[in-house]
Amino acid sequence: MNIDIKKTQSKILEIVKYLDAFCNEYNIKYYLEGGSALGAIRHNGFVPWDDDFDIIMTYEDYYKFIDICKKHLDKERFYLQKEDTKEWPMFHTKLRMNNTTYIERDTENRKMHKGVYIDIFCLNNVSDNRICRYFQYLASRILISRALYDRGYNTSSFLKKIVIHTSSVFVRGIVRKKLINVVRGLNGTDTAFVAHLFGRDSYNSAIFPSNFFGKPRCVKFSNLVLPVPQKVENYLEVRFGSDYMKVPDAKVQEEYQGHAVLVDVDKDYREFEKEYQV
Repeated sequence: MNIDIKKTQSKILEIVKYLDAFCNEYNIKYYLEGGSALGAIRHNGFVPWDDDFDIIMTYEDYYKFIDICKKHLDKERFYLQKEDTKEWPMFHTKLRMNNTTYIERDTENRKMHKGVYIDIFCLNNVSDNRICRYFQYLASRILISRALYDRGYNTSSFLKKIVIHTSSVFVRGIVRKKLINVVRGLNGTDTAFVAHLFGRDSYNSAIFPSNFFGKPRCVKFSNLVLPVPQKVENYLEVRFGSDYMKVPDAKVQEEYQGHAVLVDVDKDYREFEKEYQV
């Protein structure tokens, strides 16, 4: 199915504009993350072939945001899909727009809100000791495997299937709680390093010196001005490599496949649920 990526990006920007105003009103600090930070610096907006938008917050701001949304989010227009719930078992939160459709391959038959969204991640404090940091990263991978099982994630990789199904047996109850504590146990303390532990990053591209973030820098992003990490160039070099400003060739761009199998920025996803079943 052909998806109008420009229309999708435009609708995402509506969500971002609201979130930015909301965070400014309630004194919540956030940063563009991953490909969104890269797009801001390299393209002054979206990576042209990307339909994704990611932000990240410190642990304190992340939970402050979730708590304030309970009372003050515009629920007529938006829906907060909170992390670690029956609806959304992954360890990051999504802000979705009501009356839109964004259906993805691995959640198309799942009972959940399927509007256009942005991803909101939590920046976790990690140990100054490299070995301890690695164990925090490893614990996050195990938790992700269990969350993918709960989400009904499908994969053709035999190894991934084994890992995901093994986690479903052992990662529960007190084991699960202890793993979460390993990942998030240092939040609220001062550490020299922070990490994006619940993304798809490798260990080496997920860990950053704390001073990379600091006071946000405001940069142009399409028709908005949005915050990126204070040392965004250093951050992007760790995240994407030293040649992050180099635009991939056309072949690489063509190989990129967006997340969605069905997007409609003008219709509610529930209008498609009966007719769109696999």
